[in-house]
Order: sequence, then structure tokens, then C-alpha cells
Amino acid sequence: MDSSEAHLDRIEAQRSTNVSHDQRKGRYFPMNLINKVARKLCSRGGDGATPSAGDTESGLEFLNNLKLSDLFDLPGENVQMNTEIFSRLSDGDKECLEKLKSHGTPMACLKSDRGDSILHLAARWGHLELVKNIVSECPCLVLETNSKDQLPLHVAAHAGHSAIVEAFVASVTFFSDRLAVEDRERLNPYVLKDKYGNTALHLAIEGRYMEMAASLVNENQNASFLENNEGISSLYMAVEAGDVSLVKEILKTTGNDDLEGRNSNLDLKLEGRKYLVHVALDARSTGVLDVILNEYPSLEDERDEEGRTCLSFAASIGFYEGVCNLLDRSTKNVYVCDEDGSFPIHTAAENGHIRIVKEILKRCPHSKHMLNKLGQNVLHIAAKIGEDNLVASLMLEDETKHLSVGQDVNGNTPLHLATLNWRYRSIRQLASDVKILQLRNDNGLTARGLAESVLKPNYIFHERLTVAFLLYAHKLKGSGSVKSLTKPSEPLDHEKSRDYVNTLLLVAALVATMTFAAGFTIPGGFNSSGPHLGRATLATDPSLFYFLLFDILAMQSSLATICTLIWAQLGDPSLVSSSLKLALPLLVFALLCMPLAFVFGVGIVIKHVKWFSLIIILMFILFFYLVAGILAPHVLLQLPNVSPVLCGCILETIIRWQETLSGARWALFPTPSFVRLKKD
Repeated sequence: MDSSEAHLDRIEAQRSTNVSHDQRKGRYFPMNLINKVARKLCSRGGDGATPSAGDTESGLEFLNNLKLSDLFDLPGENVQMNTEIFSRLSDGDKECLEKLKSHGTPMACLKSDRGDSILHLAARWGHLELVKNIVSECPCLVLETNSKDQLPLHVAAHAGHSAIVEAFVASVTFFSDRLAVEDRERLNPYVLKDKYGNTALHLAIEGRYMEMAASLVNENQNASFLENNEGISSLYMAVEAGDVSLVKEILKTTGNDDLEGRNSNLDLKLEGRKYLVHVALDARSTGVLDVILNEYPSLEDERDEEGRTCLSFAASIGFYEGVCNLLDRSTKNVYVCDEDGSFPIHTAAENGHIRIVKEILKRCPHSKHMLNKLGQNVLHIAAKIGEDNLVASLMLEDETKHLSVGQDVNGNTPLHLATLNWRYRSIRQLASDVKILQLRNDNGLTARGLAESVLKPNYIFHERLTVAFLLYAHKLKGSGSVKSLTKPSEPLDHEKSRDYVNTLLLVAALVATMTFAAGFTIPGGFNSSGPHLGRATLATDPSLFYFLLFDILAMQSSLATICTLIWAQLGDPSLVSSSLKLALPLLVFALLCMPLAFVFGVGIVIKHVKWFSLIIILMFILFFYLVAGILAPHVLLQLPNVSPVLCGCILETIIRWQETLSGARWALFPTPSFVRLKKD
């Protein structure tokens, strides 16, 4: 064995402990291949030619003195660099190389405490000229890895230094052109992975350096399809980033065979996570979606790890443009169910994406008849999750209205499901016909019977409100007798009722105090002289009469509330219940009279300023609407023997006010979600 071969064998022994398992297998930068290439080089006795004049003119003159044999002249034992060298490298001081040449230790052996060579450090800090000088002096450092198994190319890509990456690419190209054809692809730094499994291309895309990533893709095609330790390929990351040009650049490298050949080629090359169309949809990029499906149309039929088709996935996340894109290509997947038995239209309805449901119904009218594994149509799902806008839309159209009589595997109609989930807004739309109200499920229960059977004994507002609307519908349609919309609830236990009564007492006392004081603070004051000494200055103003009227009503109602609640403190449970039924409406009346008195009192003072008076009136209307919407339903649902028609009309009016003033999107009642926002 000659001396050069022995030297390379020694280098392999030194480096083998720092090479990852995948690299030792021979796939990424195997040391036995370096030996092999070096031996071939020695046998040929040549180092290759110098760069052309064009290279020199383009700023690649640092390649002039490179020799192929220098690439494999790997360093010996590592030597810890001192702080002075580290500092000068961080500053980009090119003169430090001259000092290192005169140093006893070869500069290729110097390493930082993180295992970085001088080329790693220069690349990380972005010193281009210093990088070029180091490559000229120590080409072997281009292939040297640090403690994270990263080449200087990885470090430069992670830091986003495009010019330095280009310099490394030029160096690799220089050496690659001088290797035998069979060795070029195997001795390939672009596919080398660090300890996390990332190639330089992974790191460039992760940092969103897309131009750099495109140049790396052009240098090596295969790196785009390699997975890291998390099972993610560069192609997957590019799709996830929504970069159309980069995805197009990567996919064009898979070949231009026939469709079946292209699909097979991609499937063989792509490692790790697939589901490219699903990722493009999740990134909400129709551009990337077009690139993928134009090149590989069959991927439209691909399912993700949860068994969802591309169309179903797009419907689940509410990506309307993506759904339209897929439907433009084909509507066949509308009729293909996921592994959980749901069709795309069901998935869209379950997630409240009304616009997508309407789009699917428009393009595929027959999809409204499709049932999931529970035998539920789209109206069942909309009613169950409380999508009242979708329920209203389906119930208003003749083609879908008949879905309301459909029954699932348990015999439940959409009205049954809305009742089970206490969706009082949906019930207003669904309970539109006597036939629907009288339909029974497999347990022999109508929606009314089901509501009364599952109604909790304690007072839960949205349950009581749901029952009230259901009974109101029965009353209007003449389906059975309805004496009252309210249902008696179990009284609170002693401790809770005492806290509740004390809270009401405190509020009533505050109202009484403020209204009592306001009665002696007459707007406009009193006459201090003349024949009407001590009388109100504005006694003839009608606004003063209304101020005093509502102030007196508020004070008397609050005092009556206090007197009533005193009975509730005597410890008799029956007195607690009866006292609260009287005290609550009295207190609400006092709370409504108090702001009325305030508005008329302020109006006396500023009525000469018309625009300000108008603003105050508008503010009061809004406030009165808020208070009435919050308090009135609670009071009505606890009052016994109230006319069901009157109670139902008031509740219906309050909800219609909300829908009119807020576009049917804001709910003042404490429903499971306080504010319901449109999801599309």
C-alpha cells in the first residue's frame, strides 16, 4: 500500500466516529468512497484543470489554485482554537489567515468548542471574501462537518447567506467536474444530512430563503425528496410554504414520462410525509395546488392519514377557493366518503362552512340526499351543531326543505337533534310544520317529549329557552295543549339561594339610594325668590314630569324588591321561591325605569343642543335594547302562568331584534358560545 492510500485509510479511521449511520451506509458521503475516489485520482496522476477565464471574470478566481487531491487532504486531530482566532474570524479579518499559516498547527485542524472549523465560522458570520480565501487554502474544509454533522454549506444555508452558498456551489461544481461520472452523484454534499436529518435545502426553505433554495434544487434534484428526522422532505416544506415557483422547480425534475410513469417516479423518490395536495390546501395556496394537480392529476384521489379525501379536507378547513378548484377539476369525490363515513358536504356542515355547503349543493344537487354512517343528512348535522343560518337556508329552499323529515339510524329528525343539543335558534326554523312536530324517534318520543325527558331539574337558561320555543311552536301549530312556556325548576340550595338573594338585595338597595337622591336633585334647580319660592324652575317642562315619574317608579320598585326579598331571608324554602318570582321582575322594572329617568333629566339640560340630544337618544335606545335582551328572557322563563302566546311573541321579537340589528351574528343570550362568528 503506497503512502497516499495509507494516509486516506488513517483519515477514514479518524472520521468514522463522527459520521452518522446513514452516511456510513454509503448513501451520504461515505469515507470508503472518498478513499476510492482518491485512489482513482492517484492512479490517473492528475488534479484537473484550472477554471476557465469566464470563471475568473465572474468572481470565482479563488478556484484558480485548487487541486482535486487537496479536497481529500482531510485534517488530523482537532485542535481547540483560541479566543483571538475566534474573534478575528468573527470580524472577517482576512489577515488572520496569514498568521494561521505561520502557526505550528494546520488551520484545517482548528475547531471551536462547538466543533466548527474556521470555514464554518466564516460561513455563519457571512464573510464572503474570508470564505473564498479559506477554500483556496483548505479545500478539504468544504467537506468537513461540525458537531451537528453540518457542512459549511448547511451553515451558510441556515444563515441565509446566498453569496456564500453560491461560492460553495461553485467549489463543489469545480471538483465534481473532475470526478468520474459514477462518482459524482455519490460524492454529493447536497444530499448530506445533519444530525437532525436536514439537508442544506431543508435549512434554506426553513429560513424562507427561496431563491437560495431554487439554486440548490437546480444543482441537485434528489435532495428535494429526502426526508429529515421528522419525516418531512424539502418538497413537503416548499408546498407547506406555498411557494409556487419553488414547487414548480422541484416537480419538473421528476421527469416527463407518461402520467403513470410520473406518478411512479414521484412515489419512488419522495420520502417521508406525502399528502402533497392536502398540504397545499392547508397552506391555502391555489397556485401550488394547480402546480401539483396539473403535473399529477391522480393525487386528487389521495387520502391523508385520517382517511380524508382532498375535497373533504378542504371542506373541513373551510378553504372555499380550494374546494372550487377541486370541483372545477372533477365532482366525483363529492360522492366519495371518508373512512369515518362522512361525505365532503357533511364535513363542511360539521365545521359550519355554509358557503362551501351551498357550493357543493349547487354543483352536485344530489349530494343533499347522501347520508353519513349515522344516517344523517346535511340538515341533521347543521341542526345538531346549531348552524342556524345553514338550517334557515336549507329550510327556505323547496329542494332541501324535505330533509327536515329525514330520520337517522335512531329515528331522530333534525328537530330531535336540535332539541337534544338545545339549539333554540335552529328550532325556530325546523318547527315549521305539524308533521315535523309529531314525528317520533325509535324511542317513541317527539321532539317535545324528548326535550321534556332530558330537561335538567335545575335552571339552565339555554335548555329552558329551547323548551320555550318548542312549546311556542306547538301552540302556534295547534299540536297539543300548551298552558305555559315555563317549566318549574328545583330551588337553589340554602347557601346558593342566600348568596343570590343577598346580591339582589344589594342591587335593589343601590337603585333605591340613587333614585331617592335624584328626586331631590331636580334638573334646573329651584326658584330662590319671587312668588314661587322653592318650586322647581322648570316645573312646566313636560320632560321634568317624565323624569320624576320614572325616578319615582324606579325607587318604589326597588323598595318593593327589598321588602319582598326580606321574606326570602326567613329560611322558609317556599318563601324563597315565591319571593324571587316577584322580586326579579320588580327589580328588572326598576333597572329599566332608572335610565329612562336619567335620559329625561339630561334632556332637560341639553335639549337646546339638537345634535347632542339625538346622540343621547340613540345611545339610550341601544342601551335599552341590550338590557331588555339580557334581562327579559330570564324573567319570562321564570314567571308561572304567563300566556304562552305573549311569552313566545316577546322572546321571538327579542331574537328578531338581535338578528336585524346585528346581522344575525351576535347572540346576547349565554349560549354555549357567547358570540357566534361566521366561519367562512
